[in-house]
Amino acid sequence: MAQFVEVAAAVVMARPRLVAYLRAPAAPASTWPVEEWAGVCEPWRDGALRRRYREELVGAVEACDGWTDGDHAGLLRGLDDEDGSLTLGFDRAGGSLTIGFDLRVDFQLPSLIWAFSTLRGMAAFMADEDTGLVTVTAGWDDTPVLMHLGPNRSSFLDRSRDAAAWSRARDTEFDVRCAVSEAGTDADGSASGIIRRLLGG
Repeated sequence: MAQFVEVAAAVVMARPRLVAYLRAPAAPASTWPVEEWAGVCEPWRDGALRRRYREELVGAVEACDGWTDGDHAGLLRGLDDEDGSLTLGFDRAGGSLTIGFDLRVDFQLPSLIWAFSTLRGMAAFMADEDTGLVTVTAGWDDTPVLMHLGPNRSSFLDRSRDAAAWSRARDTEFDVRCAVSEAGTDADGSASGIIRRLLGG
């Protein structure tokens, strides 16, 4: 039986930097050291699953690199073309972007890492007060994995080490999911249309 992960993100980012991100080549997962991916292994309630993910982490990052090609705009358009699950909302006045998509999973950990890597590269283009939250929820466990984005930094939240930040992020995650569900009201009805206009085409 096919499994899925659900990805939702909210980003506040100046439009020129967002456009630069969309035009840039998608960064492979190995752009970040393996130890910076360790946080994706930790949130799960099942101890055996956590141990298995830790053991598989190096190979999972390597597997992801083979799935990355083209620029970020093309990657997002591909998600839209594949099954139409991509939802985008962009507020020109505030510079806020919401992103949501579902991803079919044949390999659990590599797919989780790939889902994060599609958006993690955004941090390299952030500056000033730009910020973001990416949440990935797996169909086999309802605990979301949370990642904060900021200028040149991206980090997973650990609910055991920082319960207060985790709790605040869970509240934000709810708001993000609501925003994503309300997005997609673009004139031509597509996420690709929003990307096209952001790029000026």
